Amino acid sequence: MTADARVWTLALDIGGTKMAVGLVRADGSVAAQDAVPTRGHVTGDELFADLVALCDRVLAAGQVAPADLLGIGVGCGGPMLYPEGRVSPLNIAAWDDFPLRDVLQERYGRPAVVDNDAKALAMGEYHFGLGQGARCLLGMVVSTGVGGGIVEDGRLIHGVRGNAGHVGHIIAYRGGPPCGCGALGCVEGVASGTGLAKRALLAKAQGLLPTLPAAPNGHDIVDAARAGEPTARQFVEEAGIAVGRGIAAAAALLDLDRVVIGGSVALGAGELLMEPLRRALAEDARLDFTRGIENAVMLSNLGVGAALAGAAGLLRGWSSGDASER
Repeated sequence: MTADARVWTLALDIGGTKMAVGLVRADGSVAAQDAVPTRGHVTGDELFADLVALCDRVLAAGQVAPADLLGIGVGCGGPMLYPEGRVSPLNIAAWDDFPLRDVLQERYGRPAVVDNDAKALAMGEYHFGLGQGARCLLGMVVSTGVGGGIVEDGRLIHGVRGNAGHVGHIIAYRGGPPCGCGALGCVEGVASGTGLAKRALLAKAQGLLPTLPAAPNGHDIVDAARAGEPTARQFVEEAGIAVGRGIAAAAALLDLDRVVIGGSVALGAGELLMEPLRRALAEDARLDFTRGIENAVMLSNLGVGAALAGAAGLLRGWSSGDASER
């Protein structure tokens, strides 16, 4: 069988909370898929073993042998070294300069492309979701972390080492909460599930948020905000403002015409996040070419499908200049 005749791509979406795997057809549709939590407090090899077990389960469910794969496309939290596929995700402590591309290729005997998970989501949205028709698209993930991917005229913007689009590390609140990168007040430190959880723990120590679990996560805070808990609502509103400020900076830098946001925190919060986000954008995006960008910001309606389809697209070379032989 020639490589062009192969139908299936094994697509991986790896984040700090969960790892998802799917079999993706050439048209971007996802067949068999499954997900598992991303375990903390394990070694890099143990976490990779979790990933292999998940991949093997999806391959078995789809009755696809590794030899029948075109290859493996991976969207993973960053930073990373691209195209080498060595990953050091801020929210996955077990992997520090982990050679993810090489070990996947060795395990399955097929080519692999490893890129940022938000860049994969941006590609999925550009081809199949709300990013269709955009000239310059910012795809964002607001989940365990906050990341971004830029697609201009169908081409992913990579930067020197593949890390272009890290909108989560724009400073939104000078001197604000600490971020995993070491800075204070990053969008990620304020708006991510990890950042929200850290803020909630400090609030609980001060006698606030009494209804939350002892070790709350981002979803707990969103749920409490939906229930009207004032401190939780404040945190989610500040998260929305932080994301809006990050987008305003990106719009000034990139001249965007569309922003699509995915990720479990953003999708779970919905308008609780989007209303202050749009308000912050309207206040901060004042240049002629950025004014009104708040009306072009939307929540993804594809869910995990965008990330998996986009990860497959990284392998299939949907973005001009990207190819699996890299």
